[in-house]
Amino acid sequence: MYFANPWGLLALLTVPAIVLIHMYHRRFPPLVVAGSHLWTSPTRQNLAGRKRNKLPITKSLLLELLAALLLSLVLSQPRWGGLNQTVHLVAVLDNSASMLARPPDPGASSFRDAAVAELGRRAESLPRGSLITLIQSGNRPTMLAGPAVAWDEARAKLDDWQPAAPRHSFGPAWDLGLQLVEKNGELLFITDHLPKPRQPSQMPAEAKDVNPALPTESNPTIADAPDRMEIVSVGRRLDNIAINAARWTFDSTTGRGKVFVRVQSQSRRPAEIEVRGRRNDQVVFSRSVTLPEQGASAFEAEVPGGLGQLTIEIIAADDALALDNQVELIEPNVRTVTYSIALPAGEAARMLRKVLDVLPDVQPGDARSAQLVFAPAGVLPESNPRQWWAGIGPLSRVEDDLKEAKDLAGPYLLDKRHPLLEGVVLGGVVWGGVQPLSLGVTPLITSGKSILLSRLNGTRTVGYLFNIDFERSNLGESPDWPILLTNLIELRRDSLPGLQRWNYRLGEDVRLRLFEGDVDPDGSTSGELTLSHGGKSKPVARLPQIEIAAPDEPGVYELKAADALIGRFAVNFFDSEESDLRNLTPGRHQPESATAPSALAIDNPYSWLILLGLLLILATVFADWFVLKPPGEKQASVP
Repeated sequence: MYFANPWGLLALLTVPAIVLIHMYHRRFPPLVVAGSHLWTSPTRQNLAGRKRNKLPITKSLLLELLAALLLSLVLSQPRWGGLNQTVHLVAVLDNSASMLARPPDPGASSFRDAAVAELGRRAESLPRGSLITLIQSGNRPTMLAGPAVAWDEARAKLDDWQPAAPRHSFGPAWDLGLQLVEKNGELLFITDHLPKPRQPSQMPAEAKDVNPALPTESNPTIADAPDRMEIVSVGRRLDNIAINAARWTFDSTTGRGKVFVRVQSQSRRPAEIEVRGRRNDQVVFSRSVTLPEQGASAFEAEVPGGLGQLTIEIIAADDALALDNQVELIEPNVRTVTYSIALPAGEAARMLRKVLDVLPDVQPGDARSAQLVFAPAGVLPESNPRQWWAGIGPLSRVEDDLKEAKDLAGPYLLDKRHPLLEGVVLGGVVWGGVQPLSLGVTPLITSGKSILLSRLNGTRTVGYLFNIDFERSNLGESPDWPILLTNLIELRRDSLPGLQRWNYRLGEDVRLRLFEGDVDPDGSTSGELTLSHGGKSKPVARLPQIEIAAPDEPGVYELKAADALIGRFAVNFFDSEESDLRNLTPGRHQPESATAPSALAIDNPYSWLILLGLLLILATVFADWFVLKPPGEKQASVP
C-alpha cells in the first residue's frame, strides 16, 4: 500500500489535539434547579485555571478520533496494487523538424514545448509507480528514454530532444512502440498534425498492395495507425519561409567560387526578405528579395576563394520555423587528378591529350607519382593499389597480329550498370584493331564474342583494358570518347582519399575513402577516428572505406584521427514538404480499441471509497453530536 497524497497524513495531527482537548476539558455535573431565580451569583464558583485530568474514555472521544482518522485517510488517498495497477506508457514523439515551429504570438511556445507539456500532464495523471518509455520517430527510430523508466528519469532525457528530421514515415516508430507496450500499457503518439484517414474506396487498384507505412501520393501521411494508439496533435497552421537549396562550387582556374541559393515561400501573403551570406561577422553578399504568395526565388553570388565556410541566412518577419532559415556551407576542396601518358607517339597519345588538356582539375605528371597511367595494353601493370592503369591497344604490335586484327562496326553490348559507360552510346563508331583476348577480365563493352573494353581481374591495381587501335578507329573523333575519358577521370577522382563532397542534405549518408588499398601504407591516418559535432563526439570504425550513417542533426561535422583533421563537412536541412506548415492542425484521436466510458462512470475506483469515507465522517460527526446532546433534549420532559 502507498499514499497518492502523502501530505494528507498531516491531518493525523488532529488526533493528539483531540486527546489534549479532552484531557483539559472541564466537566460540571448536572445541576437541577427549580427556577432560574435560584441560580444566584453565590452559586457560581470562580475556580483556578484548568488542570489536566485523567483522559476519559468516552463515546465522544472515540467518535472524534475515528472522524479524524477517516479524514486523514481520505486526504492521503491510500492505494493498493489490487485496486489500481501501475501503467507502462509508451510515448512516440514526432521528431520532424516542423515540431520546432513557434507561433508568432508573444510568449507562445513551440510545438516541441507543447508536446513536452502534454506528455508531462499525461505522466502526472498516471498511478504512482508507473513507467514510461520515450521513442523518437525517424527512418531509424531511437529510444530517447527507457525502456520502462520512472518519469523523473524520462523528463531529464527530454531536455536533449531537439526534433530536426526531414519528412519520414512514422511506421517504424509505431511498430517499436507496439513491441514494448504490454497488455495494460498505453501507446501515445504526440505530433503536430493528425494522420488523415485513408478511404479504401478512393484508393487506386495498384496502390492496394503498397505498404501503408510508406508515404505515397495517395497516402501522404500514414493512415493505418495502430488501433490501441492515442494520437495527440499540438500543431496549428502557420506561415513559413525556407531555404530549400544551396550549393557552393569552386573554379580552380579563376580561384573564385559561386554560391547558389533558392528560397521558397510557404506563406499566404507576399513577403519581403533579405538573403545574406557571411563569414563569421563579415558579410560577403546580401540580396533583398520579394517573394510572392507561395512563390520562390533563386540567385547566384560570386564569392572569393579561401573563405573556408559560409553561413547563408534569410531574415524575414513572422517566420515560424527558424531551422530552415540558415544553412552552413563548406568550401569545396580541389581534388586534382594527376595522369601520365606512357604511350609511343601516335594517334592514341594525341587523342588522349586532346581531351585531358581541357578537363578541369587534371594535370600531367611523371609515371611514379601519377594517379592514373595510360600505358600500352601489351604490358600488364604491377600490383599497385594506389595507382590506376589504362591499357591502350593494340594488344600486340607484331606484324601478323596487326594484320589479323578486326575492325567492328557493331552492334555493341554495353554494361550500363558500370559508371564508366554512363552516357556512352557508340553510335556510328568503328572499333578498329580488335585482337583476341585471353586474360582474366570483366567485359564492359563487347561485340559478338569480341571483348572491346574490360576491367582487369586478379590484381590489386584498378586497370581498364582498351582492345583498340586508334590508327584504325574513329572512336577518338566521336562524341563518346570525351564522355568515356571524363567518366574515367571522375571515377579516379572519387577514389582518392578524403571527402568527395563537403555539403550534404539531412538524411544523406556520408562516404569517404580514408586511404587507398586495404591497409594504410604510411600510417598518416593512424589512430582512433572520432566524429565531432556540437560539442559531442562519437567513435568511427577505422576502415579504408568509411560510411557515416545519415546524421540526424544539421551543422558542421569534423572527422579526426587522433588530433589530425581528416575532413570537415556540413549537413543542412532541405525539405520543402516539412517546411510547409499550412496543413498543421491541433486535435486528438482516441484509440479505436478503447471503450468509451458511460456518462455516469467514475474514472477511478477510489472515487467510491472517498465518497464512502465522507459519509462515514458525517456519520461520526452526527453520532458525536448525539452523544453530547443534553439528557433533557434526548427525551420529552414530563410535567
